[in-house]
Amino acid sequence: MAIDKEVKKKVIEDWQNAFPQLALYAQDKLYKVVGATLIGLELIKLPRTEEYRPHFVVYPLWKKDVKASLDFPFILKEYSSKKGLQYSIPYERHSTFFSDVIESVKKQTPLPFDNNISLKKIVSVIDEHSKTPPLSAAPNSYLQATLQEAKLKTALFIGVTEAQSVLEQINKRNWDTNHFKACGVDVNEWLQSLRTTISNRDEFLKQIEANKQNRKISQLKSSELTA
Repeated sequence: MAIDKEVKKKVIEDWQNAFPQLALYAQDKLYKVVGATLIGLELIKLPRTEEYRPHFVVYPLWKKDVKASLDFPFILKEYSSKKGLQYSIPYERHSTFFSDVIESVKKQTPLPFDNNISLKKIVSVIDEHSKTPPLSAAPNSYLQATLQEAKLKTALFIGVTEAQSVLEQINKRNWDTNHFKACGVDVNEWLQSLRTTISNRDEFLKQIEANKQNRKISQLKSSELTA
């Protein structure tokens, strides 16, 4: 039996009240803008059940439009209970679990929702994420490369020098060219595309600004990304 809309509405209202720094973007999504990214929480409904699971997400804002930017997050993190288990919260019994879940979310969220965020902090969160399974199993895969690309572009929002520093690290990696090929990507072309993006920083910043002007994005709260 499908869950009543009013029940779901009450659930997201409780989450929004617990995290007033985030704004409602969609029925189960709470976001804010930080520099070149969107960060926030998503309540993802579990398949074939009437339960949901909260996730921390970070999306880029530099893609060709908002739809492409919100295609998938470059960080998606689940939260665990005190027993180390993933949450599966029944919508109908949400209030029973809520205070416990909120406590875990506040402790485990890697980036603050209420302050400006330093580039150093966001870089360390991306690095930490890259060491978690399944990513950690293939440290030179294309999936790892997309995370490094996100790190470079987040840095480029601050400046060319910061982005060049990330590029130097990327150039030192012994990338798995076969995995790139399997994903339809040529490693050298990818590296060249990063250099081109750095050279065209003005265009890059213009694209972020255009996405921030989107009607729904412009209504979100925002914090600064600091050097």
